[in-house]
Amino acid sequence: MRNEAEKQDEEFGQSAASPAAADDFAAFDDAAEAAKEQVERDEKAEADKQLPPDPDALLEVRHLKKYFSVKKTITGKTTVWLRAVDDVSVKLHAGETIGIVGESGCGKTTFGRTVLKLYQPTEGQIFFEGKDIAAYKPAQMRPLRTKMQIIFQDPYSSLPPRSTVGGILSEPVKVHKIVPPEQIKDYVLNIMDQCGLRDYYYERYPHEFSGGQRQRICIARALTVNPKLIVCDEPVSALDVSIQAQIINLLKRLQNTMGLTYLFISHDLSVVKYISDKIGVMYLGSMVEFGSKEEIFSNPLHPYTQALFSAVPNPNPDVKMNRIVLKGDIPSPANPPAGCKFHTRCPKAKEICSHIAPVYKEYAPGHFAACHCYSQED
Repeated sequence: MRNEAEKQDEEFGQSAASPAAADDFAAFDDAAEAAKEQVERDEKAEADKQLPPDPDALLEVRHLKKYFSVKKTITGKTTVWLRAVDDVSVKLHAGETIGIVGESGCGKTTFGRTVLKLYQPTEGQIFFEGKDIAAYKPAQMRPLRTKMQIIFQDPYSSLPPRSTVGGILSEPVKVHKIVPPEQIKDYVLNIMDQCGLRDYYYERYPHEFSGGQRQRICIARALTVNPKLIVCDEPVSALDVSIQAQIINLLKRLQNTMGLTYLFISHDLSVVKYISDKIGVMYLGSMVEFGSKEEIFSNPLHPYTQALFSAVPNPNPDVKMNRIVLKGDIPSPANPPAGCKFHTRCPKAKEICSHIAPVYKEYAPGHFAACHCYSQED
C-alpha cells in the first residue's frame, strides 16, 4: 500500500506550476496576506491561553517565540527582528524523549535554551509540571533549576578549566543544598560512578580528560541536582563515532534508572532515531513536521524531512540512495520569505507556496505537518 506522501506526490505532479495557478497570484498582495496570517496566529495563541495545561505532560510549550533585536533606530526602537523561534508548540511527557532535528541555524538550540528560561521568551507559554513559567523572574526560576538542566554541545568550553572535577560537581550540590555538607563528596562520587567516571578523577582538572570523558563530566554535573528534565543540546556532535555510541547508551541507561525526560537536540538523524520517542523537524524557527519516531521515519510528509532523510548514509553498498539535493542557502530568519519559509529551496514548490503559508495540521494521529502538498482544509 502506498503511503500518504506518495499519493500526494502524484497529485502534486499533476497540478504544480501550471500557468493557471500562476495567474491566480499575479496581483496577489503578499504583505496583506502575511498580516492576515499573523492576526490569525495571534488569535489562536490568545484562544489557547484559556486552555488548562495537560495534566499528563511534564513540559508543554504553546506558541513559543524568541525574537532577537538586530537593528534599532536612534531612539532605541527595534526595526528588524531575528525570528529564532517562531510559534513552536510541543508536549513532553515524563520519561519520554523528544528529538528536535534540523540544519544549523534552524533555531533548535535557541528553542531548548528558551524552554529552560536561559533566554527570556518573546511570547508564548511554557508549562512545567502544570505551571506557566514563561514570565518567571530569575528569583522564581531558582527553585526550578534543580528540576531542569542542560548538557551543552561543547564539552571543552562548558567546563571551568581552573576547577577540579570534584569542585565542578560539588558546587551545584552546595548551592542548592541537595545533601548535608558532610555527605557531599560521597554523593558526588556516587554520581561519578553512575556516569562511568573513576573516583580518582575527583582531584583532576578538565584538561586532563578526553572529549568523551569531559562529556561524561558534563552529564554528571547535570545529574548532581537530581533533575526531571534535561535538555541535551547536541551532546555527541563533537565526539568520535565510537564515543558517541557510549554516550548515547549512557543517556538511555540513566533515563531508565533515574526516570529522566529528555529534549534531545541534534542534526544526526541516526542518533535521534535511536534515542527518541517522538521527533520534531524545525526549519527557520518553525516546526514543519512532528510525530512519533515510527511515523516520521516510515512516512515523512514534509519535503524538508524527506530531504534530511535522503542525506543519511546507508551502510549497504547494494542500496542506491535517492538523494534529494536542496539548492541555495537557508534564508535569513531576520527576513524570512513570504508564504512557506521552505519554498525557496523546496523541490516540490508550487506558486501558492510563495504567497500563502501552509497550515500546521494533523494528518494522522499525532503526526503534524505544514505543507501545501497536502490538504489545507479543516
